[in-house]
Amino acid sequence: MDGTHCTVMVTGGEAARFYNRHSQTSINVLAICNYDMLFTYIFVGCPGSVHDARVLSYAMERDSTFPTPPPSKYYLVDSGYANTRGYLAPFRGHRYHLPHFQVGSPPRDEEELFNRWHSSLRSVIERTFGVWKKKWRILSEFPRYDLEHKTI
Repeated sequence: MDGTHCTVMVTGGEAARFYNRHSQTSINVLAICNYDMLFTYIFVGCPGSVHDARVLSYAMERDSTFPTPPPSKYYLVDSGYANTRGYLAPFRGHRYHLPHFQVGSPPRDEEELFNRWHSSLRSVIERTFGVWKKKWRILSEFPRYDLEHKTI
């Protein structure tokens, strides 16, 4: 499970809510995928200023179809989410990303070993988002010409 930002054009007084930390207007999309890189759940509609953890709480509160993890199962989440029952986050304050564990730099303790495996497994959602955004590039590139609306 993870969140990603999709660029949107917002006009009027609502625009301020949609600015994310990169000073772009976006919506924050929460997604869950399986290990076959297939999305199994998507929650869309939170403004870009909303933190991933808040998007998750909105999805759980507002969507009756939200797939809570079954007993004894976990969604792998990044450090932006709380480490709670059903949601497994990495250890904070320890190395996490795979490039940090190159040859000659093995994990120093159990927490780093856990983080290494966690990062390896969570790379599936990152790759899935990457494939999705590459295939649907129009989601991040707005038309470079004026659109005219005509009533027929």
